[in-house]
Amino acid sequence: MTRTVVGACAVSAGAHAGLVPEHLREAPQLGVAFILAAGLLVAAATALAIRPGSLRAARSAALLLAGLIGLYAASRISGIPLLEPHAEPFDAVGATTKLVEAFGLVFALRLSRSVGDRRSPLTQEVAR
Repeated sequence: MTRTVVGACAVSAGAHAGLVPEHLREAPQLGVAFILAAGLLVAAATALAIRPGSLRAARSAALLLAGLIGLYAASRISGIPLLEPHAEPFDAVGATTKLVEAFGLVFALRLSRSVGDRRSPLTQEVAR
């Protein structure tokens, strides 16, 4: 499962990084957002690769992937203030990247659950 999430983050990071030059030319603030997204995705992939059993890394990856999917949807439905205020059309690269991220998200959530379930039964009882 960890490899799947790492792979999804890496693919998404590559897609975001590849679009940076175009976005920097068209809307510099959006280009900076793509740089940030690529950097965070690389960090998430690295954290999971280094510490595959890390609950924090798995949950962070899940949150990041969910956020990117949500931001893409918002950018297509209504636009995002300060980044791209007008709705943009759906595109094949974006939609494909979101499918990869959604796949990664499902596995990151499963990983978060399975990592969290490794706590001792006593800790699980107290946490409820």
